[in-house]
Amino acid sequence: MSWKEAQEAFKRSDTVILPVGTLHGHGPSPISIDSNSVERLADEVGKRTGLVTLPLVVYGENDKQEFYPGSITITPETLKSFYVDILRSLRRNGVRRVILLNGHGGNREVLIQATKAAREFGIVTAILEWWSLGRQLMPELFPERGSYMVELAVALAIGGKDVADLRGTGYMGEWGDRYTMRNMFGDKITPLGFHNFEYKGGQIMIPNQAWDLDLEGPPVLGKEVVDELYVRGQKIIARLVDYIVDFAEEFQKIDLTQVLKSTDKKTLG
Repeated sequence: MSWKEAQEAFKRSDTVILPVGTLHGHGPSPISIDSNSVERLADEVGKRTGLVTLPLVVYGENDKQEFYPGSITITPETLKSFYVDILRSLRRNGVRRVILLNGHGGNREVLIQATKAAREFGIVTAILEWWSLGRQLMPELFPERGSYMVELAVALAIGGKDVADLRGTGYMGEWGDRYTMRNMFGDKITPLGFHNFEYKGGQIMIPNQAWDLDLEGPPVLGKEVVDELYVRGQKIIARLVDYIVDFAEEFQKIDLTQVLKSTDKKTLG
C-alpha cells in the first residue's frame, strides 16, 4: 500500500491482523516454520475478511534454543518494547482491535505483557495460537503428543513437498515426542519440559530451562511420509482459516467501551 491506501484501509475497519513468529530449529522442518505458518494464515484470513494484514514480525524469543544453528533470539525486554511500539503506532492509525496470530509458544508471555500495556492506550487484542486451536478443534489431524509432525505437515503444505530436510538421522530441535532434559534439581524434582517440573505428583514452574538441547531426536522419517503430511497440512490450514475468519467477524462486534472499562469505572484509551 501507499500511505494514502493505508489511510483508507484503516478508516474502513479498526481491526487488523498481526502475525508474529521466530526462527529456530524444528528437526527436518525449515527453521522459519513458526513464522511461515502464521504469515500464511494471516494472508488467507486477510483475503477472506478484507482486514488489514500487517507484515510478519519474523524475529522472536528463543531462550531455549538460542545456540542452535540458525536461531535468532530477541531478549524479552526488547521484544516487549517492540510489540508495544507496534501496537502504539497502530493506535495512532485508528486501530482499536488487533488479532495476533502467534506462531511460537515462547512469545506468549511477552505478548501477554505487551498487550496488557496496550490496553492502557485503548487497544484490545486477541492472541491465537494455531497448534493449540488445531489440537482442540481437529484432534484427528493432531494425533501425536507434540506439535512436531503437524509443524512439518504445515511446512510442506506451505513450501512444497521438497522443503523438508529428510537426511535420515541427526534431527534435533523440537523434534519427536520426548526430549533429553537436564535433571538439574536432583531426583525428587524432575523436569517435564520448558519451565515445568514435577514434585511428588504436583506440577510446578521454575524459571529454568529444563530442556536446553534435545540430545535425542526421534523419529527418523523417509520420503514415504511426505504425501500424507502434505495433505494433512493443507487440511489443517484450511480449517484454521475458516475458524479465524469466523472469530474475526465476531471480534469486530465487541463493545470496546465495556472491554476497556477498568475496575474503578474509568474508561481506558
